[in-house]
Amino acid sequence: MKKLTKILLTASIIFSLVACESFFNPDSTDILLEKDYVGDYTELYSGFMGLAGAVRNVADKSIYLEGLRSDLLEPTYNAKREIWEIYNYSENLEGNELANPKDYYGIILNCNDYIQHVFDYREKNPTALTEDNYNGLIGGALRFKAWAYLMIAKIYGEAVYLDDPLTEYRDLSNFPTIGFDQIIEKCRLLVEEGVNGVSGKGDIRWSVQLFPGQADSPENLQWNRLCPTPEGLLAEIYLYQNNFQKAWENCVSLIRKGGTEASFQLNLSEYNGEWIQFGRQFVRKEQITVAFFDYNLNQTNNVINYFSNQMPNSYLMRPSEAAMERFNTQITAGGNLGDRYRGNNITFRLMNNEWVFYKFLSGHTTSDKIFRNDVQITLTRAGEIHLFLIEALVGMGRFEEALAFLNDGIGSYYNSKEGKFIEPFQDYPSTLYVTSSTGDRANRGVRGRVNLSKVGESVLKNPNPDINKDKMYLDSLIVEETCLELAGESAGYYAMIRMNKRWGNDMKKVWAGRVAAKYPAGDAIRQKLEGDDKNWFIKYDLK
Repeated sequence: MKKLTKILLTASIIFSLVACESFFNPDSTDILLEKDYVGDYTELYSGFMGLAGAVRNVADKSIYLEGLRSDLLEPTYNAKREIWEIYNYSENLEGNELANPKDYYGIILNCNDYIQHVFDYREKNPTALTEDNYNGLIGGALRFKAWAYLMIAKIYGEAVYLDDPLTEYRDLSNFPTIGFDQIIEKCRLLVEEGVNGVSGKGDIRWSVQLFPGQADSPENLQWNRLCPTPEGLLAEIYLYQNNFQKAWENCVSLIRKGGTEASFQLNLSEYNGEWIQFGRQFVRKEQITVAFFDYNLNQTNNVINYFSNQMPNSYLMRPSEAAMERFNTQITAGGNLGDRYRGNNITFRLMNNEWVFYKFLSGHTTSDKIFRNDVQITLTRAGEIHLFLIEALVGMGRFEEALAFLNDGIGSYYNSKEGKFIEPFQDYPSTLYVTSSTGDRANRGVRGRVNLSKVGESVLKNPNPDINKDKMYLDSLIVEETCLELAGESAGYYAMIRMNKRWGNDMKKVWAGRVAAKYPAGDAIRQKLEGDDKNWFIKYDLK
């Protein structure tokens, strides 16, 4: 692990605050030494934005890793060796920078370092920060760390666990390597319990801190979406632990935060595909956590370069035939074929006589945009939280609720005269239906929002005597819907892994076959995935 040690130690934060433009664009190339010790509370704020910047720098990485390992993406004739290695599940990834986890570990070490400096600053300046802001800075840093470890768990299946700042070069072989389930539990503890009596749930409303006295606007509200929410992280964590009640509670809590503004409701104001604009502009009702990019501040990612086949882009990956077929065979509410609002010309498109993964390209096709490479990367959004909610409900055997959220929403369960939901939705917040735009029919449902037919209703009409068989069937539908709704958003393949862990070999064979279907000769990949759970993860030798 010595080669990783040097990489990690070069990734620390320089605390600097000049203006809002540079506030979110800190220099993160040097080691934070004691001589750089924080001297002013505004530098703590700038340092926090440095953590957000470190997340931004790795935000697009899992798009390619997840897409190549799932059935979504395949290399083009332009693809370089490292892309083919990941696509082919190669055992030897020596020198493969795309597979290298260094940037995730960089986030973790930056968080450890930052948390220690906040503690030290508070000890020397006990009244400089309000209690809420102190808890918010620590809580946010803990969530950035939990997010990074959660990504490492999903991508690599194991991790070197680091809790302390590294102030000198050390051999990381002295640190423990922990497995998937242990990482997930560590993530839970980071959020639920935190460190030194401060949990990972504290939050700061940055729109107020940075723009005091100003009314909310789309521009300043974006600052509140930089850090993963505790509820969003915990919902996913608890699903990996099969703690469905806790996952449900966190999903509902996050939806409740939307209040009467209709945030996170999947309502008709985002109908006809408007929701997909989150790649090119801020969509308040859809985006929960976002890595924002600004080409003018040299903040770029590789999304356009890798996916676009318009010069001067590289066009390294494209959608597979198997993935496009999943969209093309969907049945609409009117009985026609094709996922109109998420399929052809939306998620993928024929351009210059070649198929491209188009989901993030729509705002970057003209000559004045083609160079920018500043697509927003959404880390958590409303569609994902609702799919988490559906999965939690299935796990608890609450199929009627799950299918309503999956299909056409829960508006028909709302009693407008009494101002509340009827059973079985009596425990849900009225804001799921009564919003500032009630006419849009709040909470249309994941498939209802895109006008697709209902699925899964057989478990209500003809339930299986073995409820676990119905649960497994519905879980398989959740994976399918995740691959549709969250294509290219680092979700579908990891949902497969979660279901494999939950249900074992029967489920694993299904998804192994689905992934293998994109390969001309997929038997070797299928057998590898069926044979060993470890083969679902990228094997990157850190030693």
